[in-house]
Amino acid sequence: MRYLLSALLLLCFSGVFSQAIKSDLCFAKGHLPVVTSEENGIVHLVYGQDSTIYYAVADKQSYQFSPPVAVATLSQLVAGAKRGPQIAVTEKYVVITAVNRAGNLFAYSLDRQTGKWFPTVQINDVPEVAKEGFQSIASASPEVFHATWLDLREDKRNKIVMATSRDGGLTWSANRVVYRSPSGTVCECCKVSIAAIGDEVYIQFRNWLNGSRDLYLAHSADGGATFAPAQKLGSGTWQLNACPMDGGAVTLSPSGQPLTVWRRENTLFTCQPGQAEQAIGTGRNITAATGPSDTAVVWDEGGIVWLKRNGNDPINLGKGQLPSVALTDQVAICVWEADGQVMMKIVHL
Repeated sequence: MRYLLSALLLLCFSGVFSQAIKSDLCFAKGHLPVVTSEENGIVHLVYGQDSTIYYAVADKQSYQFSPPVAVATLSQLVAGAKRGPQIAVTEKYVVITAVNRAGNLFAYSLDRQTGKWFPTVQINDVPEVAKEGFQSIASASPEVFHATWLDLREDKRNKIVMATSRDGGLTWSANRVVYRSPSGTVCECCKVSIAAIGDEVYIQFRNWLNGSRDLYLAHSADGGATFAPAQKLGSGTWQLNACPMDGGAVTLSPSGQPLTVWRRENTLFTCQPGQAEQAIGTGRNITAATGPSDTAVVWDEGGIVWLKRNGNDPINLGKGQLPSVALTDQVAICVWEADGQVMMKIVHL
């Protein structure tokens, strides 16, 4: 494993009014940036560039990011169409997951106390079954992480599979199948997402059932050991004999309540399980984050990235696609890809 430092790239802001926006910052060359935040306001960033996985962390007072660190080189790293490296964080560990073109999923774990990265670990226990490259990771407690992905094991049909680490990503459980579609396969080219707290685990995915490409949510109340039958989200349906390449996301409020965001045709929705969906706009690649007192969703449409907070009007963040957002009690930090560059913007709350 190699440790490389790029040139220091600093991000700062001066906020004097609500929803003040810092001008675009081209943070680095790279693809598919993902950000996540901690309750204490620290923000973490991961992205891919060629076959290298990069990581940076932002200071919680000034939101200045550290120089990006080259965590590892993964030959034939998949980093396109929402298939890039993913990240989850606790006070003890940072765990990054990434997949290669052969279809193997790997974990990279940082011990935050020592500042050392542990050796790479393969998560899938059947080789080369994650060929679609869609995967996600979530933290459930200081040492517990759950990973999920689209998996081809047994019948070469995509299904939802997960594994759990109880030691900060150093070792992983035997893989277990969460969901098989009665129609043969879940949607092959849409991202799966996961959120967890304590024993509660939620996995969102786009199904392919009876000709419809609708979003479903699987819920476990025992840390992923068992799951209730997956439930369809929203009252509408999308009959489609093609893959939308768009999976949405699930996020949890501080109290642990799930909120899902997703796309049907060209309309974007938010939806709480068991309730009617609420349209919020048009576009694609929607994702969301919840903070101490706020919720933010980001998406792209026509080459423009948009941010919407609670009931406020959407904000034009700039040119690009495939955004990610993290929330603290002060700011929304938004990142996205534009022409092979990792773009970043800070919006005051």
